[in-house]
Amino acid sequence: MSGLADGVDSAAMKAAIEAGGRTVGVIGTPLDKAYPAANARLQERVYREHLLVSQFASGAQVRPGNFPARNKLMCALSDASVIVEAADGSGTLHQADECVRLGRWLFVARAVLDDRTLTWPAKYAAYERFVALENASQILEHVRTR
Repeated sequence: MSGLADGVDSAAMKAAIEAGGRTVGVIGTPLDKAYPAANARLQERVYREHLLVSQFASGAQVRPGNFPARNKLMCALSDASVIVEAADGSGTLHQADECVRLGRWLFVARAVLDDRTLTWPAKYAAYERFVALENASQILEHVRTR
């Protein structure tokens, strides 16, 4: 599941598709709009071959507040969230907050935790379902067994 944002989200979505996986795109726009525009082809492919989800009605305006709402929806639809990059103040942190609120697993990549320029990881370190992610197998270990 991905928000189809530019960068890591798009790369992960493309890699999942290329590996023959099934994927879900949760977007912060109506189904008939793409943001960023550069992801329009990817969004169309997800729509045709996988699953594309939006909580915004056709014709709705695209506003900055749509993207935190999208992140919260992704959390609600998932057993876990994985953060591999997020600056202080990133919209991704809305998803992390929602993980805590809903009792979902929150995995944060070790590289993010080791980045001394970031202050946000300390806020989540005491959360009981917080995992410092060293490798992808940890995700299945935690989600399947607990």
